[in-house]
Amino acid sequence: MILVKLYGTGCCTMTAACGPGSALNWMRRSGHGFGLIRVTRVGRPARQRTTHPTTHRFLCTKTTIGFRQQMDHTIPPKEFKWTPGNLINEHFKLGDHGHVCVVLNRQIQVPAHVVKLLWKNAAVRCAVDGGSNHWRDFVVGQAMAKKSNGSAATTPLEPLDVITGDFDSITEDTVDFFKTTPKVHTPDQDATDFTKAMAVLQPLMAKRKIQDVVVFHDTSGRLDQVMANLNTLYKSQKDNCNVFLLSGDSVTWLLRPGKHTIQVPIDLVTSQRWCSLMPVGSSAHNVTTTGLKWNLYHAQLEFGGMVSTSNTYSTEFVQVETDANLIWSMGAYEFEDKVRQAAKT
Repeated sequence: MILVKLYGTGCCTMTAACGPGSALNWMRRSGHGFGLIRVTRVGRPARQRTTHPTTHRFLCTKTTIGFRQQMDHTIPPKEFKWTPGNLINEHFKLGDHGHVCVVLNRQIQVPAHVVKLLWKNAAVRCAVDGGSNHWRDFVVGQAMAKKSNGSAATTPLEPLDVITGDFDSITEDTVDFFKTTPKVHTPDQDATDFTKAMAVLQPLMAKRKIQDVVVFHDTSGRLDQVMANLNTLYKSQKDNCNVFLLSGDSVTWLLRPGKHTIQVPIDLVTSQRWCSLMPVGSSAHNVTTTGLKWNLYHAQLEFGGMVSTSNTYSTEFVQVETDANLIWSMGAYEFEDKVRQAAKT
């Protein structure tokens, strides 16, 4: 006789001592929680028994059960709402408590009027190591442009709140330029300067209840640096933080497992700008979308299989339901000419 002890979703098989008496005594000493599975000898017909619903629980894991409940909506998916227009052409401000602006060590390619408005409305402003060189260039460039155009004096850009990094990229001229700005040295070489900057900012963000971070970065740079920035998106989700990567013509952020509603600016819908869903790091086994020109229905996204790129919109509201993390990226920032034309009129 073989005795099987059930441990919730797992099982352990034990062989009792020989003889029926030994087996029964062993069962009495072991207490409750044991189910018996009789293994009959060859040639002896097995006795038919009614199987209790929980007999085969050891065949399912808790993860599998949770996944099935999530997909069957017995557990409602967590819902998220996104308004990227606030980064593109409307308020240039995120969250009830403002946002954080971060300048990475790449050339700033986001349209200047977008940078200035996001910077003005930020609650915290940070440059990461060599990013302070690029921010100095931006500040000086804006001042020179106004002077050459004969523009009236305007309010200068708000000062940096902090510079972080291992300081292997910041120049001496930049250090002198921002000599009154606090600097936090983060020498750890097991993380990128961007990741370390997020760790420095987290306590301040938690104190001020800030959840959104706007990052100026460049997608035309080295692939490893782009992937490192995406990795920081994944790390930041543990702190309930929304990080938006802004480049010259796109906005990128992480979609966590759940149901997402993205309100797309109408200009991007009518101009049929591109958007994409990328399963970076692991497969997404169940992705359903509405509002796209080419929608997905319970699709599996993975590298080496199917990914959704060069898609576009059929409506202003896009919904994405996913069981795994996805990178959402969308084309943006074709509005600078409109802003200039509006300023002239």
